[in-house]
Amino acid sequence: MANCRRVILLEVSIVYNYKFRIMNEQEVEKLLQKISNQKMFGETEKAIANLHILNNEFPKEKKYLALLASAYFDADSIDVAEEFCAKALEIDHDYPEAFELKGLIAEKKGDNELAEKYYKESISKETPFKMGYLRLVLLYYKLERYEDVIKEAEYLLANFDTNRNEYTAEDQRKIFAQWLSFAYNRLYSALIRTNKYEQAAEKVNEYVAFRSNYVKDPYQFLSEDEILFKLYYALNDNEKMKEIEEKMLTFYMVPEGIVASMKKDAEQGYLESANPDNYTV
Repeated sequence: MANCRRVILLEVSIVYNYKFRIMNEQEVEKLLQKISNQKMFGETEKAIANLHILNNEFPKEKKYLALLASAYFDADSIDVAEEFCAKALEIDHDYPEAFELKGLIAEKKGDNELAEKYYKESISKETPFKMGYLRLVLLYYKLERYEDVIKEAEYLLANFDTNRNEYTAEDQRKIFAQWLSFAYNRLYSALIRTNKYEQAAEKVNEYVAFRSNYVKDPYQFLSEDEILFKLYYALNDNEKMKEIEEKMLTFYMVPEGIVASMKKDAEQGYLESANPDNYTV
């Protein structure tokens, strides 16, 4: 709470310098980028102060109210986050970003049922809301509701950024970090945990193929290579298993003993992880 008081004092002094003129579009974009960088580097108090500038300048802009609520949420000022979230919903009763945040708050309070309700509400509006589906995927995975994970993740991948393979490398990196990697990781993990190994291998291959669009290092050994090897071993797909095994031995230079240990993992059901006992000398 002391931190929040310091933020408000800082905000008041900064806003004073802006109150006699209207910010133009270029200034807004510059400030938003600054806020994004501050949040990225953990400078939450500075981000909150700058968001107060925007909200004083544009008091009826729901986007800035929701961003401010999100920043207070990041600062663990839940009551204040709820207050600004409510203000955003007063302006737009159907604002999905506000319902997403209400879901995050409910989840943080340990009320997963209420969180699910709010996430579902965020995707019930006319405009498709990608992050609402992602929040459901993450929540269901945490709750080990794997069939629900599969359903929502498959919908998410099929209906958002559908032409992503045509994006620039920079845009591909952005969506990968924002949502795509989370959706794929939870999806193929849920498929593995429901013994749908063929579908899991298919999704792992999709994930690796997309990532290779902008990651050009041919010598980078991915954890997904190991997962695929174990999946093909579990499926008794000797052709594909041998192909990956040959690549690991001759290209990635993985020791034969490690490959043998991976096979033991697969036999014991350790498809996403490793059994340390299999790797002891």
